Amino acid sequence: MATQNGVAALAATYAARGWKIVRLYGVVEPGVCTCWKGRDCGTPGKHPQGEAWHLSATSDEDAILEWFDGGKPVNIGLLLGPASGVVDVELDGDDAKAAWNALGLGEIWTPTYTAGRGPHRLFRWDEGLPATAVRKVNGIEVRIGNGGAAAQSVIPPSVHHTGKVYEWVPGMSPDDVELQPLPEKLVNLLWNDDGTGQRIGTGRKPARALLHEPVKEGGRNEEVYRFAVREAFRSGPDLDDQTEQQDLLMKCRMVNTVQCRPPMDDTEVVAIFRSAIGYVRKTRAAGMDQSAAIAHAEATSAKECAKLKPIKPDAGNGWVRVFTETGLAFTPIVPDADPEWGPGEWRLTVVHSDPLEYRLHVPAWKQWTANGTGNVSLSVDQYRSATKVAAAVLAATGVVMLDDEPGKWKKIWDGGYKVKNKAGDSNSKTRTARGVKAKLLENVEHEWPGASSLRYVLLAGWLYDRLSQAAQPSEDDIPDPTGRAAWRQDGSLWFAWGKVWEDIERQHRVNDGERLALKRRLLARLEGEKDFRHMEYRHLGGARKSYVVWSRREFAVLEEIATTDATPQQGDG
Repeated sequence: MATQNGVAALAATYAARGWKIVRLYGVVEPGVCTCWKGRDCGTPGKHPQGEAWHLSATSDEDAILEWFDGGKPVNIGLLLGPASGVVDVELDGDDAKAAWNALGLGEIWTPTYTAGRGPHRLFRWDEGLPATAVRKVNGIEVRIGNGGAAAQSVIPPSVHHTGKVYEWVPGMSPDDVELQPLPEKLVNLLWNDDGTGQRIGTGRKPARALLHEPVKEGGRNEEVYRFAVREAFRSGPDLDDQTEQQDLLMKCRMVNTVQCRPPMDDTEVVAIFRSAIGYVRKTRAAGMDQSAAIAHAEATSAKECAKLKPIKPDAGNGWVRVFTETGLAFTPIVPDADPEWGPGEWRLTVVHSDPLEYRLHVPAWKQWTANGTGNVSLSVDQYRSATKVAAAVLAATGVVMLDDEPGKWKKIWDGGYKVKNKAGDSNSKTRTARGVKAKLLENVEHEWPGASSLRYVLLAGWLYDRLSQAAQPSEDDIPDPTGRAAWRQDGSLWFAWGKVWEDIERQHRVNDGERLALKRRLLARLEGEKDFRHMEYRHLGGARKSYVVWSRREFAVLEEIATTDATPQQGDG
């Protein structure tokens, strides 16, 4: 059974993350709650102490530690929803596990712990989720904490009423993995289960009327959107076909040019096209009847249609279908030839830094990338590999999966497929198409940053600033239990590498590959060191934590990179 010191120590680390912790009654022995009901309690060790528990939930570490001064066992809960930014999905029973597997969700690398009969998976909260505390779909219980309705979950290392300790799955604690967004398939089920999305009476003309009657400013966006949705549904199962998508975009552009008074900007038309595709995918993924989905689009605005599922306009099934709706072109490069893949809206900038950076810019990715730039940074090695480009894009956006069909994506990026100079003519000459990676270089831009703009120098500076804030040696000479940097009395600096970068990333966007590159650069300056020194420390309550241990030497090397490397050399201007 978990010691109270262990529960207190771990609760304090959760609070350091900004999670709001709820004080729960504990378990004296299996089946016996510390509340006044004792053995007669229906939920021993699971319910909060106090009536306004959601208001008294706190991330104040000192206040939390005081809970454990009374001598009685205390369990801890996590306040879910916007306060902590967490949603809990519980698979409590065979039906729930079967439903999870039927959705094809499998294992997701998000904080996961075990308790009772099934696992709990913690996901990132989103304001677009249904306004309810808890919703159960197909046996899967999703604790949301939205709409002003409070919800909480018991978390490790609390004690279950059976006497079993709630435990993080090895390698899947909050220290090991980050919160992931809720799977899109599950989000779709949550929204379709609440009774919304029904037919609504409307006096509007059918969407096809746009082909016969012009529309004036103020109604153009809505009418073109309704038209695009209907046409997208008419594509049937071929919606993912690049030719169908190209045709749909062309139709949207034509009705805008001919029927809109005055025509909208083309960027707005492209956004409508993407939203229409996203709406069709969302309704299909959720199993919504096609006629009902069209009726919903006919009856409501594009803005309301987007609310049908709380995801971005061109997302579906937890990731984003790519190619033409994210800006790649699929057209003949000469009249009458077979179509082939081209950069379309994609742009490339070569940043002549150290190391060289290939900055891929895709306007459709702005909503998912850092600071809304639409940029994904690639190394030379990554740019040459279709697989590595797909991995870098997924890491940067969290949702864009280029290689859901690996063979297709490799063909698009690398080229090598055959096209005819005259489509449909068996006697026409064939040629080998060049890949998008080569075509991007035909219209590449160049950027020449100064020495102080070198990316690794920036990262070294951020790390140096963070470590410079390290706590001075304490009287009891222990490392910080949260993993933040702290000096010890022997002159060594102890910190958790992941925790320090977590603090840095609250202000700066840093990719895992950049951390690793800086680490390698530091080790190279340390002349032959293969890795930093690592030590474990057992804190009060028995919790063990791994730390990186530096001497003044490592710290001096970091300072040298952050300061000396940033100094312009002779001739830098």
